[in-house]
Amino acid sequence: MIGKISRFLVLCIITAAVISCGRGNTGADNQTADSLEFADSLDNDSTLFFEEEDNDGLSMEEVPTEVFGDFIFAFTHDKRFQAQRVRFPLPITELNGTERTLNSGKQFRSEFLLPGNDYYTILLGDRSQMEMLESDTILDCITMQVIELEQQNMKCYKFTRNDGRWYLTSSNHTGMPQQLSDFMKFYGQFVADSVFQLENVAEQLRVKIGDEEEEEEDEIVGTIERGQWPAFRPEMPENRFVNIDFGQDYPNPTHILMLQCGISNSMMNIFDFRRDNSGWKLISYEN
Repeated sequence: MIGKISRFLVLCIITAAVISCGRGNTGADNQTADSLEFADSLDNDSTLFFEEEDNDGLSMEEVPTEVFGDFIFAFTHDKRFQAQRVRFPLPITELNGTERTLNSGKQFRSEFLLPGNDYYTILLGDRSQMEMLESDTILDCITMQVIELEQQNMKCYKFTRNDGRWYLTSSNHTGMPQQLSDFMKFYGQFVADSVFQLENVAEQLRVKIGDEEEEEEDEIVGTIERGQWPAFRPEMPENRFVNIDFGQDYPNPTHILMLQCGISNSMMNIFDFRRDNSGWKLISYEN
């Protein structure tokens, strides 16, 4: 089982995530009810302006943004900073394939990329890909996918590093990738229907559960009965959630590992899903 990962490593996970910047997604930047309209012009001042303090007691204007994890926390929590980190002209591809370009902040409207939650997910093909996440390579391009479970499509936001700073450089609205389509249909029902969820948890669910304030020897490691799952189940992404795409593939269509990572803390939940002849099932959970 994988031990706890520090906040620093969680943030480094994303900086180590690379994708091919030329990957061709098609899609749109359709507005949602929680869209925010930005100021008429971009502010050249690079200082962050936040009114609250984060969990570490630092004012938000002190948050460093060279590390992608720190950057995306700021980008999704402050519209002024977000506007400063959009690279114009910004190409947008809609779901129907229509392409358009935004030339200035006057045209720019965007949504927070973390829909109501301060965490993101990373979908992996297997546990061996965890080693890839711990690479210390400095990368230039990362895609965040805002997945709409009901519509089975996603908005893909490509971020590029330039002179040590991250910028949003394109937005595409695309259908669900074929490699993930079957699992995402299952997952959408898994989180929406509590009866279906319980039916698709392994009869003997492997667990590793601990309190980050307790010593490692106080962790619970073993199995629980299917009927006990509701008592252990953490909050899981529903309706919409954010996935980090660093170019990982899914060579085994019967295995998905879902990492749920806190964006401003050390939270880490790991869900292991397997597919057999009867369908997908959650076979292990750890935090």
